[in-house]
Amino acid sequence: MSENTPETKRELVIVGVDNAAFTPLLEILEERKTVLPQQLRLLEEEDSEVEQQVFANRNITVQDLGQFAFGPEQVVVLLKGGDAGRAALAAAESAGAWVVDASDNSRGDESVAVVNPLLNAGEIAAAERHVVALPAAGAAMVAEALLPLRDRLQAVEVQLNQPVSALGKAAVDSMAAQTARMFNGQEAEVDPAVGHRLAFNQLSSSEALLESGHNLSELALVHDLRRLLGEDIAVDACINTASVFHGQLANLRVVLKEEADLDQLRGLLRNGTGLKLAERPSAAEAVGSDITFVGRLRQSLLSPRQVNFCAVSDNLRKDLAINCVQIVQLLLKNH
Repeated sequence: MSENTPETKRELVIVGVDNAAFTPLLEILEERKTVLPQQLRLLEEEDSEVEQQVFANRNITVQDLGQFAFGPEQVVVLLKGGDAGRAALAAAESAGAWVVDASDNSRGDESVAVVNPLLNAGEIAAAERHVVALPAAGAAMVAEALLPLRDRLQAVEVQLNQPVSALGKAAVDSMAAQTARMFNGQEAEVDPAVGHRLAFNQLSSSEALLESGHNLSELALVHDLRRLLGEDIAVDACINTASVFHGQLANLRVVLKEEADLDQLRGLLRNGTGLKLAERPSAAEAVGSDITFVGRLRQSLLSPRQVNFCAVSDNLRKDLAINCVQIVQLLLKNH
C-alpha cells in the first residue's frame, strides 16, 4: 500500500492488545502490508499493564480504550470481550465505524453477519449493520474442510480438540505456571476460571454445562457452521480442551446423501482451497502455517454413507488472524 492511496485516510483500530490473538494478528498485518504504521491505533483498558508495540519498525503507543474517540473512517477489530468489548462495539458502531467482532461480543445476534472470507465474503456487502463477526472457535477450520463436500453433506458431527490458547491469554499464562510448578515437583493450582488443572490434562468441557449437556461454545460452533454451510445440514459438536498451547484438531464424522466413494472424496479435498492432504495430520505441524491440513479419510464401519476424517490448523494465526486481516482488507478497500 502506498502513501498516496485513498485507503491511507482510513484507520485500523485494534481493541484488546492483551489478548492471545494480538501478536499473530499484528504479524499478518505487517506481512501483508495491510496498513501503514500511522494508520494503526492500539487500545487497551486503562488498568492493563501493556507497553508500546512495534509495527513495521515503528513504535505504536497503546491508548486508553475509555478515552478513545471512534470515528466513521475507522475499521475496528475487537479482540476484547466482556463488558469492555461490548461497550467498545456499541461506541464504534454508533460513531459509524465498521466493526469486526473477533471475541463473541455479538454472539447470538442474528443481525450481525458471520463471515469467513473463503466461504461468504459477499455477506459483508449485504450486512444489515456495520458489524461482522468471525466464526466461533473451530468453525472456520471445520467449514473450510467441509466446503469441498458441501453439496454431498447430510449431517456432520464435530469433535473439536481445542488448545488452551482458545480460552484466552490468561489461560495460557495459567497453564505455563502450572507446568513450571509440576516440573519442579510442586502441586499445580486449579485454574479458577475453568475449574480444573490445565497442565497435563484433558478436559471434557472447559465451561459450565447447559441443560442439554452442551456448553455455549459447542452451540455457537453448531450455529456458525450452519450459517456458513447451510441450514439444511444437521450438525452436532463436542469441544474438548487438550493440554497444548496452540493448534487445534477436529475429528469429523460426515454422513453423505449417497454412498461414499473415497477416491472421489479424496480428490475433492485435495483440490479444496487452503487445504492440504496429509496421511496423519498433527496440530503441531499446523502451528505457524497458513493452511488447514486434512487427512485420515476412511470409510466408517457404521454406514456406507458415513466417512470420517480430521482437520488441523493454527487456531490463532490461520483461523483468527488471517481471516480477520482478509476482512479488514475488504472493508478498507470497498467499504
